[in-house]
Amino acid sequence: MRLQVLILDKAYRQIQREVNRHPDAETGGIMVGLRAPDALIVTDVSGPGPDAIHQPFSIRFDEKYCERKARQLERRGKHLRYIGDWHSHPFSKLKPSKVDKQSFSFKAMNHYRTPTPLMIIAGPGPLIPLQAFILTNKIINVPPTLIDQATLRQYKTKAIST
Repeated sequence: MRLQVLILDKAYRQIQREVNRHPDAETGGIMVGLRAPDALIVTDVSGPGPDAIHQPFSIRFDEKYCERKARQLERRGKHLRYIGDWHSHPFSKLKPSKVDKQSFSFKAMNHYRTPTPLMIIAGPGPLIPLQAFILTNKIINVPPTLIDQATLRQYKTKAIST
């Protein structure tokens, strides 16, 4: 079964704001959300933290900040988990680089609190295009879909513990 990637409109707006704050450098943050039988749902995102290092082709998160933020956001709901990271590619394609793939695989084993972690890459521009990637036994590109609060409520009834 192929999972859908659903992004709450509020989380998308947070990504938009962060990307627009750093148009000439990569930025990013964590994603917290829930898992339904057929979907990974991003409900909240963060920025990379105050001590993050933004460069044109890389971002180094403030890991202490991100871990604190993940715990804080997870406490908002019973099934909420740290499900992955997002970052921007202001000057390149919206696909994972070799470094992105290595980081994704490492964090899947050591940080993410889901068996199917998610990576989102955001592009430049006023509409901020997104590409989503799920890690199973390989990295799979899954087109993300924006959802509103009413749709999220329907999925919360189907949420599963990971």
